[in-house]
Amino acid sequence: MEKVGKQPDLLKKKIAEYKEKLVKLINDCNQVYLTTHLNEDYDAIASIGAMALICKRLKKAPYIVVDQEDFDSLSVEKSDMYESLRDKNFIIINLEDFKNNIVENSLLIVLDTNKKYLTPLKNNYEDFSNIIIFDHHNTDSDTIKTKNKFILPDMVSSTSEMMFWLLKSMRINPKDKLYKNLLLTGIILDTDDKNKNTYESTLRSYIELNNPLNIDKEYVDMHFSTDYESDRRVQHLVDEMQWITMRFGISVDNSMVYTKEEVAKAADYALKYTAEAIITCGKAEDGGYNVSARSKRGNMNLAAMMSILNGGGGNDYNASCSPLYPKCDDLDAEKEEILRRIKNILYLRSRRKKPNNSK
Repeated sequence: MEKVGKQPDLLKKKIAEYKEKLVKLINDCNQVYLTTHLNEDYDAIASIGAMALICKRLKKAPYIVVDQEDFDSLSVEKSDMYESLRDKNFIIINLEDFKNNIVENSLLIVLDTNKKYLTPLKNNYEDFSNIIIFDHHNTDSDTIKTKNKFILPDMVSSTSEMMFWLLKSMRINPKDKLYKNLLLTGIILDTDDKNKNTYESTLRSYIELNNPLNIDKEYVDMHFSTDYESDRRVQHLVDEMQWITMRFGISVDNSMVYTKEEVAKAADYALKYTAEAIITCGKAEDGGYNVSARSKRGNMNLAAMMSILNGGGGNDYNASCSPLYPKCDDLDAEKEEILRRIKNILYLRSRRKKPNNSK
């Protein structure tokens, strides 16, 4: 078995601080609500599951708030994840249910995002006495207003990893393999199976989780099996890549319909090539374009770039923005407009200011 060092001291200290505040806020509230970003991924659902378990151990049964339309359109694998949590007697509600159930002194815990416009809650944040954010993405002007921001963009690979260390700090070692299955799945997703965005703490969490005594390997592997037709779409989007001075790869395609996951997979795949940044854009079923951005070395501020493009978020390695809806006369014009916007941002973000040595 591969050996790695101990959990870094700074991360250990941060997690201990978060644990102390989290426990107090959960114990002091009347009701806990959990939510994550729209178009949730494995990392988001895994984090929800771990936090639900923590609340349960503290004798506060949480409500998991989802967007009904978003929830109904989830893939089979993601739906099964939520059903597994429902089987553990965790209650999943939509926004209408939330409005009918909210009580005084309620606590909201937002996981795997910090952007107010990315959660199912819309503009209902004022209904809570306290809000906690657990996330690994950078903050900006669209971050939810709260003093309880538990955010580690440069220390962990994923929110699942944060939850792994939080569970250990709280000495919660669930016998049920479900929670560890979910956490390992989330970590594998956000690191592309340890190929990006990986820290010493990530390797340690991966090794501890990836043990036959802790997880069901078939369950985890199932979430990364590839459908043939979907894989062909991913490869086609990669084949459409345009290279700008060999530093930036941009792919925009509207010859077929792509899911958000396929656009993200294309960006991940293209990281095998030599580039500072990869940006992939694929036409979605609703007519918009899903966008993903990746950087192998993390030396590009992808979160800022996506925010400029269309209100996005993420970190230096992994980011996305809200779907693009170019107002053009035809598909060729849409493609050219998106390419133009991205190239302009890449040019602005990659320029280096010349030092001013004048006295």
